[in-house]
Amino acid sequence: MVPERKNKASVPAKRSRKPNALKHGAYSTVELLPWEDPSAFDDLRRAIWEEWHPEGPSEIDCVETIFLCQWRKQRLRAKRKLDTAVLLRKVENRVFQESPPALFDNELEVTKHSLMQKRAPPRDDYERLLRFSADLHRDKDAKLLRLGISFLPSEFSDHLNAKVREGSYGTTEHWIVALKREIDNVLLPLIRERRPDPNGYLPAAAEFLAAENTMEDVAVEERLDAAMDRALRRLFWLKTHKQLDREAKAKIVNGKARRTV
Repeated sequence: MVPERKNKASVPAKRSRKPNALKHGAYSTVELLPWEDPSAFDDLRRAIWEEWHPEGPSEIDCVETIFLCQWRKQRLRAKRKLDTAVLLRKVENRVFQESPPALFDNELEVTKHSLMQKRAPPRDDYERLLRFSADLHRDKDAKLLRLGISFLPSEFSDHLNAKVREGSYGTTEHWIVALKREIDNVLLPLIRERRPDPNGYLPAAAEFLAAENTMEDVAVEERLDAAMDRALRRLFWLKTHKQLDREAKAKIVNGKARRTV
């Protein structure tokens, strides 16, 4: 008996396996920063491999380029979010983290404290009230004190005139102590519970939008997009070339099969 020939077409094609490189290891430690999520890294890489199904080292190189560019674009966008958050936190930090000093005994101590602080003009209502509290001392002149209260935002001056009336205290020093207590223990904590004045974000927004590093980030993202486009064009060329090569080989095989023996 003539042994039966195996039909090559009936042999199941070799199942493509996902490369071991998809598992994060030495490779991912090069690309992953310490605070980045390895599972997000793996998920993106696996999704891109499943989208393009690379075959052979040339296609794998193209898909790896696409993946790395996308991962770095995500990192770049995360960086911009962090840049924005840092600038906005500057506004919140100045509101929530500054505390008034203790009541000074005299104007000389106030002057020393002011010089050490290197003060800039107050930037918001909280800082204006904080400055007023820091300028208080036990022998402050009553006229200057009344004038200082009148310069405060009406919300604060009305509160102090109603809750800490000058005529309710026997001496100016007692009035100053009461004012200091009311400002530090009532008004300032009340403002800390509020959200910062939206106008306080305007300088931070201007700084962020006009910053040179923002334009640099955009330029980097454009270069990453260009690198991905080149990798995609090369990948399409490789896949198309392989497909045409397969079709040409199939025609040759089918042509030989039609010949009569």
